[in-house]
Amino acid sequence: MLQLLNSISKANSALLSEGDIDKAINDVLAILGYATQVDRVYVFTNKKIEDDIRLFYTHEWCKEGIDLQIGNPELSNLSYDLFPTLYDTLSQDKYTYGLVEEIPNPFFREIMESQGILTYLFAPIFCDGEYWGWMGYDNCTTRDKWEPEVVQALYSVARNIGIRLSREKATLEQNKLLVRFEMTIKASQQGMWEWDIVNNKLNYSPIFMEMLGYEPNEFEHTYENWRIRVHPDDLEHTEKILEAYFTNATETYQNEFRIQHKAGHYLWINGFGIAKRDPQGKPTYMVGTHVDVTALKKQQEILEEQKNEFDKLINNLGEAVFRLNSYNEITFMNHYWQEISGFSINDCINQPITAFFEASDKTTIATQIEGLKKTESGRATIEVKLKQKNKQWRWVELLLRENKALTEKDYFIAGNIIDIHDKKIALEKEKELAELKAGFVSLTSHQFRTPLTVIFSNIEVIEMYAKKLNVTLSDTIKGSALKIKDQIDRMTQLMDNILLVGRYDAKQLAYNLQPIDLSQFIRSIAKTYFQNEPDGRKLVIKEELSTQQVAADELLFMHVLTNIISNAFKYSAGTANPELSIYYKDNLAYISIEDSGIGIPEDEIEKVFHSFYRASNTITYQGSGLGLSVAKQFMELHGGKISLTSTLNKGTTVTLCLPTIA
Repeated sequence: MLQLLNSISKANSALLSEGDIDKAINDVLAILGYATQVDRVYVFTNKKIEDDIRLFYTHEWCKEGIDLQIGNPELSNLSYDLFPTLYDTLSQDKYTYGLVEEIPNPFFREIMESQGILTYLFAPIFCDGEYWGWMGYDNCTTRDKWEPEVVQALYSVARNIGIRLSREKATLEQNKLLVRFEMTIKASQQGMWEWDIVNNKLNYSPIFMEMLGYEPNEFEHTYENWRIRVHPDDLEHTEKILEAYFTNATETYQNEFRIQHKAGHYLWINGFGIAKRDPQGKPTYMVGTHVDVTALKKQQEILEEQKNEFDKLINNLGEAVFRLNSYNEITFMNHYWQEISGFSINDCINQPITAFFEASDKTTIATQIEGLKKTESGRATIEVKLKQKNKQWRWVELLLRENKALTEKDYFIAGNIIDIHDKKIALEKEKELAELKAGFVSLTSHQFRTPLTVIFSNIEVIEMYAKKLNVTLSDTIKGSALKIKDQIDRMTQLMDNILLVGRYDAKQLAYNLQPIDLSQFIRSIAKTYFQNEPDGRKLVIKEELSTQQVAADELLFMHVLTNIISNAFKYSAGTANPELSIYYKDNLAYISIEDSGIGIPEDEIEKVFHSFYRASNTITYQGSGLGLSVAKQFMELHGGKISLTSTLNKGTTVTLCLPTIA
């Protein structure tokens, strides 16, 4: 028994000293095999395959002359179902031993007998509290019975193997964790440091030193070496945070500071750490990390700068900008709000938007907001009265834009409040003035037409009586009558133009756009109005072979064309024929009327479209100064444009532009 105990001591030493677990187990088997004088010592290992626990023959020692069973396929991947009660016994941390011939299970007995085994001992092995396998002892040459004290001693060895296995498992798990930790640290590019505070020894990781631009052999592992690299503006604050953690004033150590790189520039560092303390609460050991957040810090600075610029822009807009939640409550308002309403921003936050508008407009606003959800654009614009803090009100334009979202939390409406009060009042006054102007023009025109009609009628009576007088007197009267009639016609034309301008300004001018063949329409006007000019000149028409249609009001468009063509003849007397060109480009029709007349001074070209303006070189020509003004207004009604180029004493070109009908 003493020899066995000595051997067990050697076996335990092997378990403790041998690094390789499989070799340690094999050494234990050999030591105990010689000590017990058995023929075979072995280990069966449990492995869980799917839902079944299987047996595998993994370790073996045999006395000389006994056949090895390692590699025997009949001893691996066995089910416990083949050995009734064996699993129940061993898994409850109980050993079993005896004569093979007394084994009640025939299959188990047959397997044992096939190996020549006469007696056996099975001792369970537990690892971390789980049934891991068992250790077996076989006698193949003698039928010696096992003594209880020997069984108990060998059972203790199985327990020690389990302890070594548990330690091995813990070491493997620890190594896995260390590898995972190292990989995580490396992947995250965190610099590690550890500090033996008692002995004032520091150790920095390779990534820590690499972060600062140093090779491992270049960086001194001391606190002072770290301290001198902290930015002077951050050092005092950084050491205060560390001191607060050391004295338990704070529960965690976390700090953001700048540290100098080898190249001279500074990095922004986010530092974390945790300390181990003695029973008195004083730190004895500390580990931590350095994370380079320079790029993040720069991005934050850029975002902060952009935010400040955005806030400055928003708050310096000449209109109120707001945001509403799903309950139509104000969640944001810029500074202009106070200027336009008199209310502070705090007065309006979390208040319904309708609370700040006249009662007559509240329903309109609510309806428009509700309607945003039904429109594809999600936009609405309304003119309403803003209620001011001083009990006054102002006309504003309310612009609403819906931000569609899947959840109520993310839904919001953005909007603008634009002060249009002065503009609105001015427009109303302008409208009123235009109506008065139109009424005055209409009344004046009527009042002028009546005496002109009377004068014209009386001139005709005078002409009739003049026929009875002598020829000389009759011709004199007829000449004067003709001049009076010409002036009446001129006055009538002037009144017609004034009336048209008045109706246009008052937006009372009726017009009806209809498709017309442009070429045919222009040739008809030329034939009707410009076929028999007093000086014998003709209007030369040039056009492309194909003609297109435009949408026009025939009377208004005819007024434009006759006015411009008449001017071409009037201001070019004694020169070549005026030319009218028709051409098409990019879905537009162009009509160009060109003459070789007196032209217009360069500094007066822009003014000729003003009402009643006449160029300085047209004083000797009859005209009202309304022709081009009326033409410009009529072209705008047609969705077109009029332009003019001119060279003094060389001629003028007026170009009309109209959309064609596809």
